[in-house]
Amino acid sequence: MGGPQEPTRELEYLLRQINHVINHSTRSYLAERGLTMPRFWVLSNMVADRPLTMGELQRRLLQAPGTVTGLVDGLVEEGLVRRWRDENDRRLVFLALTPEGERFLEEILQFRAAVLEKALVALDVGAIEGLNKELSLILKNLKNQFPCKTGCKADRGTGAV
Repeated sequence: MGGPQEPTRELEYLLRQINHVINHSTRSYLAERGLTMPRFWVLSNMVADRPLTMGELQRRLLQAPGTVTGLVDGLVEEGLVRRWRDENDRRLVFLALTPEGERFLEEILQFRAAVLEKALVALDVGAIEGLNKELSLILKNLKNQFPCKTGCKADRGTGAV
């Protein structure tokens, strides 16, 4: 059964498992701070100083409008997200991270990076840089193969989730 596709299948499995472990550790970290993973997903789709609409957030998360509204309501109540309506078109609802939301998101992203960094302890900086280069190429190729038409995350540099 092991053909040329076997290493690719193993890579997919390993990436999925790495993501699972990082998400599991993040879930525990967030629980201590009273936040859920779905709320983190909302925060992680937001960029400082770049508001987005509820509709865009819904498309990014692939969730029903009511689900996204519930998640955003909680984040607004906690002071992590600001919400307002467009003055010219009241149907448009915009969202932005508050300064507290920006700090909290950065704290979570730093935690996730620290979890990964502990796992990479046996690798030298050059190996990590090489891995980053290869994974960036894979991501670029995937984006070229499956171009995003709507609801994609904007490229946000190294801080992207």
